[in-house]
Amino acid sequence: MTSRPPSDHHPSSRRSAPRRIVWMRHGTCDDGLCRPGAHARPDSPLTVGGTVEAEFTARQLHDHHWPLALVVSSPLRRARQTASIIARTLGASVVHPVDAFAEWRAPACVLGRTAAQYPPTYRAWRQQRAHDPDSALPGGESLRAFAERAIEAAHIAHDLAASHGPALVVSHRLLIGAIAALHVGHRNPADIFSFASEFRLAPAGLWAPDRGESP
Repeated sequence: MTSRPPSDHHPSSRRSAPRRIVWMRHGTCDDGLCRPGAHARPDSPLTVGGTVEAEFTARQLHDHHWPLALVVSSPLRRARQTASIIARTLGASVVHPVDAFAEWRAPACVLGRTAAQYPPTYRAWRQQRAHDPDSALPGGESLRAFAERAIEAAHIAHDLAASHGPALVVSHRLLIGAIAALHVGHRNPADIFSFASEFRLAPAGLWAPDRGESP
């Protein structure tokens, strides 16, 4: 996935109806740079490079004249910072962050840690979580709760776009991956999480669902 603006908004496609919702991953944060592959901590800020990534995507959207009405984000720091950059560049309104757009809540025992540092309790839970989607470790979110939140997030984004116009949602790789899983028909919590785990979207990259699909 790249940060190219949605094809519907390329100058050569002016007769196409504009997408109502586009999802964007936040730019690179400190944990993403210093601890690649780790579950970033909620307060991890954008790096200088992450700011540049967000500004680049914002300029692309601006240059392709995407008719953005509002920007909304996850409440996590890196997403809020990214949303501010997009809104400032495009002159769009920023609405209050939405909790449903946050990243999957990883258990406290793995936040900021690489896979090599995962404790045995997490490794054991990860092996059985698909068979018990209601289970969760302290501070973490079960697969079922995450799947239900992704459904809620998709509906909130739809309602915002219906009420205000084309919306850009700044969120996170796993949450956007879960939205994508719903759009291809997954409903089982373990399948949604598996799809989201394999979903790839570069920092400050954009993803939009196909028109006509509903979560």
